[in-house]
Amino acid sequence: MPLHTIRVSLLALATALILAACGGGGDSTKPEPPVGGITIVEGDSQATLTWVETPGVEYWIFAAPNSPNLTLSNWLATSGSTYRLKVTSPYVVTGLTNGTPYSFFLTGRINKGPGSDATPTKTATPRLAGVTWETVASLSTASKTNLASVAYLDTSTNIYGYKYVGASTGGRLLTTSQIGGTWTAAVSNITTDINAVEYLISKFVALGAAGKIISSADSTSWTLSTNTNTENLNALTSNGTLMVAVGDNGTILTSTDASKWTAATSVPAGTPHLYSVSYSNKWIAVGANGTLLKSDDGQTWTTAVQTPATSNHLRAIATTSTNLNGVTTYTYLAVGDNGTIVRSINGTDWTVQSPSPTSANLNAVAGVNQFLAVGNSGVILTSTDGLIWTSQTLNPAVNLKTLLRADNQYIAVTDTGVIYTSK
Repeated sequence: MPLHTIRVSLLALATALILAACGGGGDSTKPEPPVGGITIVEGDSQATLTWVETPGVEYWIFAAPNSPNLTLSNWLATSGSTYRLKVTSPYVVTGLTNGTPYSFFLTGRINKGPGSDATPTKTATPRLAGVTWETVASLSTASKTNLASVAYLDTSTNIYGYKYVGASTGGRLLTTSQIGGTWTAAVSNITTDINAVEYLISKFVALGAAGKIISSADSTSWTLSTNTNTENLNALTSNGTLMVAVGDNGTILTSTDASKWTAATSVPAGTPHLYSVSYSNKWIAVGANGTLLKSDDGQTWTTAVQTPATSNHLRAIATTSTNLNGVTTYTYLAVGDNGTIVRSINGTDWTVQSPSPTSANLNAVAGVNQFLAVGNSGVILTSTDGLIWTSQTLNPAVNLKTLLRADNQYIAVTDTGVIYTSK
């Protein structure tokens, strides 16, 4: 069904619901709007609305972009208008475009009765995250802790939730539904260090020392995979059908189900330790001594070209993409020791940025709406193009070792398991 037709159908349904609410049919009591109206906190691609709830009242949120004079009477005819039914405070409106102002108002009703008057309309403009950080939890792992997450739809509330898995030394696994909430231990069936965990092809997959790989569909019950390679494994990713794991001494393994792993077809001789791997329109792996490898199929790997070459260890890789007139372009970025930043627009030819905005070791990088890199001594770097960087330092200047982008926020973890977030 065309998007226009879907929108017309949804708006027609909303109109019917609004008219039914205004006309009554249930409780005849018309509730008062929430005292103080709504309060909005802007975030990255989202806005969080809060209000004072009255027991028994069902609340609806109405919104539209670029409409400062939005009201209940003109909402339906406003371009881009949306609504959320049966919401509770606080409510996070996601999927917004950064830099675009959105207007919101709220109504309520009791037991399908008449709708209340609308709250005063308020406007908020979502913006890129990465500027303000707060501590939300401590996993007390006293070591580097890796994170993975998956979003799921709660059918009882029709709201998306998240499940998180943390993994660290000694095979330790922890799970939670809220990044700042209570973490519960899970049995991993291994006692070796876990160096990475990801959610790939409908399951969590964790790997680490001695080539151990485990997987789980529910984050609770874990199964040991078949892998004859005993090299330490450091990172993994997927293109949706194939998983690729990388590790020490140039180890590259592939799998389609996380149960059985086999060695890649061809890897350059003498490849040192590999620390990170990513996939966008091609596979990129990075590692010790400035190693950069590329592959079109995940099986045959070749060395990428650097100008000038760096001998610093590269610890992480990320990609951003833009689409203009149906053409997608990519920017690849690798970060590493001594502030090393290496950039490419084709995945084949790479340029080392000089001078670097920092001399600290950079340990992780994420690429979504922007590049965000974290490192030792509390260093955090942000850039929309991978060329011009904004730098800040957390206080205290903790060592940030891992980074996850989930639930429209950045989640960074220190070398002792303390979790910081930026929305």
